[in-house]
Amino acid sequence: MKRIKEIRIQNFKAFQKEEVFSVNGKNVLVYGNNGSGKSSFFWALYTILQSSIKKDNEIQKYFKNYNASDTGTHQTLRNVFLPETDDSFLKLIAIDEETSKEDVYTISHDTINTNKPADPLIQELNLSSDFINYKLLHNFYRASHKDAVNLWPVFERDILPFLTDGTQNWLEDVIVRPTTDIPRTPKGYAISSGRRSNYEMQLRNLNDKIQNLLDEITTNANTFLKDHFFDGKDVVRISLKFTKKFTFDLVRERVWDAHKQGYRHDQLHIKLDVELFDENKIGNWHTLERVQSFLNEAQLTRIAIGVRIGALRTRPLAASKFKILVLDDMLISLDLSNRMEIVRLFLNKEDKEDLRFFDQFQKFILTHDKSFFNLIRRNSNDEDWVYFDFHRDENRNNAPSIRENLTPLQTAIKNFEQNEFENAGNNLRLEAEAILASFVDPEMKNVGKGFVPLKQKINEAYNLVVAENYAKFKRTFINDWDIDKVRKITTDFENDTTLSSGEIARLNSYKRYMLNLFVEMSGKNLIKEKVLEDIHEILDRILNPASHHSDNPLHRAELKDAIEKVKDLKKHLKA
Repeated sequence: MKRIKEIRIQNFKAFQKEEVFSVNGKNVLVYGNNGSGKSSFFWALYTILQSSIKKDNEIQKYFKNYNASDTGTHQTLRNVFLPETDDSFLKLIAIDEETSKEDVYTISHDTINTNKPADPLIQELNLSSDFINYKLLHNFYRASHKDAVNLWPVFERDILPFLTDGTQNWLEDVIVRPTTDIPRTPKGYAISSGRRSNYEMQLRNLNDKIQNLLDEITTNANTFLKDHFFDGKDVVRISLKFTKKFTFDLVRERVWDAHKQGYRHDQLHIKLDVELFDENKIGNWHTLERVQSFLNEAQLTRIAIGVRIGALRTRPLAASKFKILVLDDMLISLDLSNRMEIVRLFLNKEDKEDLRFFDQFQKFILTHDKSFFNLIRRNSNDEDWVYFDFHRDENRNNAPSIRENLTPLQTAIKNFEQNEFENAGNNLRLEAEAILASFVDPEMKNVGKGFVPLKQKINEAYNLVVAENYAKFKRTFINDWDIDKVRKITTDFENDTTLSSGEIARLNSYKRYMLNLFVEMSGKNLIKEKVLEDIHEILDRILNPASHHSDNPLHRAELKDAIEKVKDLKKHLKA
């Protein structure tokens, strides 16, 4: 498995001086206020991956110095506040987790090594990854109330470019390139010939291929929607139909020219149909017309995500050992409960078999919502994730300020070293709350449902541990056999003439099981009980005084001991 180890960005969009993101193969969670560089980070990743399927001159245009009179420089993405002499580049360092071998990929005006046939790693990464943000989801339902939803713009930009037969992209080799080289007469009219007939056959095959793709996406999307948004029940189903297709005349009109995008999006149409389950209707399904007028934002977002995930699952990803999933404020319009419902899926908090598909991705989640950031942070493991804060003063034209966001425990240790004992106590409390919340609600189903005091969380965790021990005991020694016979384990049962040989063998088996269970209960779970008792004990002595600004002084030795106990809590409850 390959992962991104490091990302370096210099003089690109909002970034000025070189910024180094050491992610070390972990998932990434970013918080940033508006204008802080989150989108620049998103597009840096997107640009370097897309460069793998572009020619050098198509990449160099992003790093040229802007010149108003030279249209060839108008697509530059260099930061406008840096001198023209400053270098501009994007760099990605990949690492093989098995061999620790590193590969360095760079795109700039003078250096490009992401698109070389001899090294297709970034092309593989590009084809197996996905980028989803709010604007892209919004394209699913931005049609006016009088029009049907047309998803062609979404597919053109975000889905079809990633579909290839070998190294040949579906659209580029049939549509984009022939737009400029269809055989023509001197007056510009296409020649009616065998060559035209062959090309029209290619277009028909492409149209059929796109509809077959839509059918596969529809199947995947409906399965995903039913299983993961509606608990396996029939509630909503969708279908995708390629209703306005490629024709020879459309291609002859050079529909792929940059200035004809609006016209192209009018002439090509992928229709989204939505049906709602109605048990009182014959056939049980009611077709919605103008879905954007009758479904709310949460329902439409579920459908959009279902289609995007359905499309992602049509790609040849199984053999790919390098893939990322980038989510940029994609749930901005949803309330907290709906956002957490969707995040649970991407994080596979319930460890569902068919959602392990997401476990293959190195995830990048970007958000401007601090509370949302904190919720994901508290319910993720810093052994698997790295966290960043982006900040920029919107009233100044300075570069974003980037810093790694430390865990409360890491911050508490830093506070302790700087003799900031009260702050250390507060951060230890935050860390304990996060650990306990994750332990008692591993699937994040109760996130945002109200404040729970720390003492209550400790009690809930303790009860879970005790209940786990009792359940193991009960399964074997109470429900499974006559309790009077189980009691004979404490006697010389092997010489008991009232027992059959089978019952004696069974008691021997139970004896071994009981010893193993005792060892287990005296091991992991007894340790869990002990660390929970320790946290309960320091709650009043250390954590509460810090949180409530009590006059009771926090002594260095006690606080140091509290840090170790919170470390133990994290170690054993997250194990």
